[in-house]
Amino acid sequence: LATRDEAVILVPPFQHETIEFINGRANKDYYQQWAWSVAMLAGNITPGNAAFVRGELERIATPALYRKLVSTVNVEIQNIVRDNAIVTFSPREVIYDPELNRFFVTGTQSIGGPGIRRPIDKQMTYELGFTTERLRIYLDSYAIYAGKPMTAETRDQEMEKRAKEAAAAAEAGEG
Repeated sequence: LATRDEAVILVPPFQHETIEFINGRANKDYYQQWAWSVAMLAGNITPGNAAFVRGELERIATPALYRKLVSTVNVEIQNIVRDNAIVTFSPREVIYDPELNRFFVTGTQSIGGPGIRRPIDKQMTYELGFTTERLRIYLDSYAIYAGKPMTAETRDQEMEKRAKEAAAAAEAGEG
C-alpha cells in the first residue's frame, strides 16, 4: 500500500487561501503572513506598548533564539522608553529567499516623539526565519537592519564587489 503524508488544512480569518501543513511544514504563504505580522509587531513600538511587544516576541521565539532576541529587543525598548519615542514601520514588500529560507520584510521606519522635531525616516529590513513544531509556528531567526534586503543574491553581489575592491587595493599597493 502506498502511504500518503497527512495534510492539515487551515483557513484563518486573515488568510484568503487555505493553509496546508504537510510533514509539519506550512505553505510559503502562511509563513509570509507570519513575517508581515512579526515585522508589524516589532516595528510599531511606543513606550505604552513596549512591554507587550517584548512579551509577544519572546513568546514566539525558539529557545535557541530567545536569549539573543531578548538582549536585542531589550536595548531597543529601553531606548524607546527613555527617549519617549514612537517607532512606526510601514512595510512595502515581503520577499522569500528559498536559498536562505528567510523572509525579508522591507519598508519605511519612522522615529518620532516629543523630543524629536521632525520624524526620522529610513528604509529598514526585517530578516526572519520560522520553524514549525506540532503545527505551531516559532520565530527561529531575527535580524533588523537599515537598507535593502540582504538576500542570497544580494550577499553574493556584495561579496563579489568587496573581492574586486580588495584586489584593486592590493594591486594599487603593489604599484
